[in-house]
Amino acid sequence: MRYTPRNVPLAFNHVGLMHYGGAFFLREFIRVLHIRHFLARHLDWERRNSEYTLSQMVLALAWPLILGLDRIATASLLRCNGTFQFFTDLPYFPDAQTLRRLLLQPPLTFAAQLRRANDS
Repeated sequence: MRYTPRNVPLAFNHVGLMHYGGAFFLREFIRVLHIRHFLARHLDWERRNSEYTLSQMVLALAWPLILGLDRIATASLLRCNGTFQFFTDLPYFPDAQTLRRLLLQPPLTFAAQLRRANDS
């Protein structure tokens, strides 16, 4: 039987810790629920010249919202953060223009697909 510690104090008060430190727990929650695979099964949109899958793009659009960034253009700051790129399992974080195109050019059925995925 594996030994697991029972009383491990967790502290997030190190000087070098970013204010996005709690996002790790959300990332683990998303990973355990297999959200990316769920979105890949439930969302369908044929896109040309796409470097990212649709599920990666939806999650890349969600992360700036989750982190409280006020604009999509502010998400370009995340492109410089190698730790965040590793954190999101993306080869590199999409450009702000790429995220805008996702919002501006979806097919008519995409909103209904997102609604059904959310209801699931």
